[in-house]
Formats: sequence, C-alpha cells, structure tokens
Amino acid sequence: MTAAKTMDAKSKESVNCIGRRGFIRSLFGLTGTAVEAIKAQASTELAGEWVWGNLRTGQVGFPSGLTLRKQRPGSTMKIVATAALAEEGLVSPTETVDCTGTTVVHHQKITCQSAHGRVNLMHALGKSCNIYFAHMSARLNGHLFGRYAETMGLNSPIAKRASGPFPASFKDESLFYVLGLAEDLQPNALQLMRLSALVATQGKPPFLHSAEDLEDHEKPAPVTFSASTWKTLSNGMRLCVTEGTAKKLDPENHMHIAAKTGTAQHGTQLQSWITGFFPYEEPHTVFCVWSPSGTSQDAAVPFAKKVLFSTTW
Repeated sequence: MTAAKTMDAKSKESVNCIGRRGFIRSLFGLTGTAVEAIKAQASTELAGEWVWGNLRTGQVGFPSGLTLRKQRPGSTMKIVATAALAEEGLVSPTETVDCTGTTVVHHQKITCQSAHGRVNLMHALGKSCNIYFAHMSARLNGHLFGRYAETMGLNSPIAKRASGPFPASFKDESLFYVLGLAEDLQPNALQLMRLSALVATQGKPPFLHSAEDLEDHEKPAPVTFSASTWKTLSNGMRLCVTEGTAKKLDPENHMHIAAKTGTAQHGTQLQSWITGFFPYEEPHTVFCVWSPSGTSQDAAVPFAKKVLFSTTW
C-alpha cells in the first residue's frame, strides 16, 4: 500500500471515529431500551428521524443519526401562524370559524379529517383545523408570516446544522405557508424542535447545541411575544395531545406532553412530523420526530410514543 493510500485510509478512519463519538455523545440521557426502540423502528417502513433537546443545558441529541433531512413541515407551521395572528391582533381569542369539514379558499379546496364545529384560535391549533387557518390566512399576508418564521428561527442554523430552504422573498398569499405545504419552506427537525423550545420557555430557550460542540455559547436573544400569545400557543399544543391529532401519544397523561403534528405530500406518499415538549407545567425536554411514510397520526405519533416511553427522562 502506498503512503498516500495509507494516509487516505487513516483519514477516513479518523472521520468515522469522530462521527461515532458524536453519535454516542448524542445518546446521553437515553437508556438502552430507548436506543433499541429506535434501532427496531429504523428497520421498519416507518423508520424516521428523531432529535431531542435538554431545556436546562441546551444539549441536543441525535438518537437516530446525525444527518437531518429537510422537508415541507405541514401543519407544524400553524405554530408560526398562530403566533402571528395572536401577536398582531389579527384575530380575537374568542372569534370562531365554523368548520364543516370542507371549504374553498382562493380557489383551493380545503378539507379537515373531520368537522370540528366552531373553533377559536387555540382550539384550531390543537385540533389542527385546516379550514380555520385557511380562512384566517386572508388576514395574514405571506410577508408578515415570513417575518414571524424568521423571528422563530426557521431561517437560522441550529447545533451547527444548516437551515433548510427558506424563501428569499415570501409570496403575498400565505395559504400554503400557513398550511406548511409551500415548496420553498422546508425546515429540518432541529428547526421544528426549536419552535417547541420557544413555546416551552416563553421565548427564552437555552442555546441549543450538539454534544460534540464543546465551545462556550452566548445566551440567545429572547423572542418577545405577549404573555397571551405564549398562553395560546402552549394551551393549543397541549390540546393537540389531549384532544387533537396527537391524542394517541400519551392517552393516559403520564408525561404531560404538549405537541404539534404536521403532514405533507412528498412525491407519491405522505410524510409526517411531531414536535413538542414535556412536562407541560415545567418543561425540561423538547423533541421532534419525522416519519417518511404516513400521516402524523399513523406514523410520526406512534414512532414518538415508542421512543418517549422507552426511557426515563
């Protein structure tokens, strides 16, 4: 073997060792049963990605691996839309929309999985009511939505992972951004997890960093929304788990989770997300799961439940 080939082999081995060490460090805080659950899930059709964060230390873990995909976020963007609608006073907390299960907005047929009846902003977030947010998107132009998306970190890297695609300029019409179906807005799991961290800490999360990043970090600038906006967001995410699209995540309320789900079309199949935090009353952990096949209720939620209940947090 030549010297050049020997050096090349040693370099590859060194890189692999660094990757393994980073992966092992990312498992800090998870028991062996949780790791085995992730490995088992990875061998099925519902394999996906999982990230978690410690709200006290800011440490981020990558139990399913260090590579993160960037995909359309689906209804997780209703967190951003809710913040914008509430903070800008574009909707009254008591104002309702009657969800009958289907409607047409801007020549687009919009449907919900079921008729939600009359819902206000908090209930629309918890039940992920497409019809409510489709109607309210008429009050929220794309540029304003983009400003809130930027404020909430959807154009910023996190834990040394680059941001997903983010529009250089948002379109005037916000409907597809609000529903998380726009092609030019595709965050990664860490960025969606940061949304949950913001809600959990009322805009004052720790600096979220990976285990292999040992440098000192400055405290991130807080996101300053009103107390009523944070309350609407946190109560809506809590409702998502108790009555909404994530109600199968913790049906016996063992972990007091608050979360938001999202589903979007990718090619010929559906892909899904769930991001959240727990316990609701005094949050210490945030998480995000992405599943490459199925709706959030069929795929992301069961995956998240399997891992969350496989360890002690």
